[in-house]
Amino acid sequence: MLIPAAEQDLHRYGHPAYLLSQDPTASCYPSYRDGIKTEADFLAAARQALESDTAELLLYVQGGAPTGWLSYFWLSEDRYLQLDSCCIADGTAQALTELLDRLSARFPGYTLYFGYPAENRVAARTLFAHGFSLLESSWDHAFSFAQPGPERLPPNVRRITRECFSLFRALYRPEPGTYWTCDRILAALEDWIIFVSGPEDAPEAAILLTGADRRYEVFGTAYSGGSFREDSLRTLLTACLAICRQQGAAHLTFFCSAEERPVLSALGFRCIGQYMLYSKAL
Repeated sequence: MLIPAAEQDLHRYGHPAYLLSQDPTASCYPSYRDGIKTEADFLAAARQALESDTAELLLYVQGGAPTGWLSYFWLSEDRYLQLDSCCIADGTAQALTELLDRLSARFPGYTLYFGYPAENRVAARTLFAHGFSLLESSWDHAFSFAQPGPERLPPNVRRITRECFSLFRALYRPEPGTYWTCDRILAALEDWIIFVSGPEDAPEAAILLTGADRRYEVFGTAYSGGSFREDSLRTLLTACLAICRQQGAAHLTFFCSAEERPVLSALGFRCIGQYMLYSKAL
C-alpha cells in the first residue's frame, strides 16, 4: 500500500532507502551508484519531494511495515511527470501498479517518464504491462575531473548562440515524445552549452550539455544524416571536457549510445550501467 510520507519517515527510513538505491534491481534513475551523488544528495531530494507543491514522496507499506519509498514531480504547464525515486526492497510490481492508478486519476493528459537500470526487470515488465513504451536505451558514463584531460577547445568547433541556432536545429532531431525539443532548448539557451563541428556553414555533428554545482551532463549528440561519426564525437567531447574543466566542473556524465561507448572509454569515462527510459501518455 502506498501512503504519503511524513517528516519522521526521512529519519526512520532514509538510510535504508539509500542503501536500496545502490541496488540496480531495486531502484530507478537518477542513479546514486555513480560515485557522484551522495547519501546527503539522496535525502535532500527526498526532502524536496516531501516539501514541494509539485512533488510527492510516498512510502510503500507491505505486511504492515515500509519496504521502500518512491517520489515523483510534475510540471503542470507542460503536463510532464517524472519518477524521481523508486527504492523498494520487495513489491515493486504492486507499488508501481498502485502508483499508476493514483497518477491516472490525478494527472489525466500528462505524459509519464520513468527511468530505470536495465537490471530492474520487474519494473520493466510492470510498465510494459501497463502500456508504457521504451523511449530510450543508453549507457550511463561518468568522467571525473580529478584525472587529467583536455584543457583547451579544439580549433574546429563552434559554440551555438541564438544567432546561429539554425545550425543546431538542422542537426538535432529528437525522438517523438522527447521533452527537450529545439524550441524548448532555444527558449532556455542560457542554461545550455552546445557545440557543433565540421564545415562552418554545414556542421556534421553537434553535442549539447548543461550543468550546475560543478556537475555537468551531456544531454545528447546529433549527426548529419543520422550516421555516427567517431572523429566528430571525439572532437566534440574534447570540447566538452575542456569547457567543463575551465568552468570548474568536478564530474561530467553522458548517457551515450552503444556505438559511442568506445570513444568515451578512450577519453577516460567510466561506465555505470545501462539506462532505460519508459514513457506513457495518460
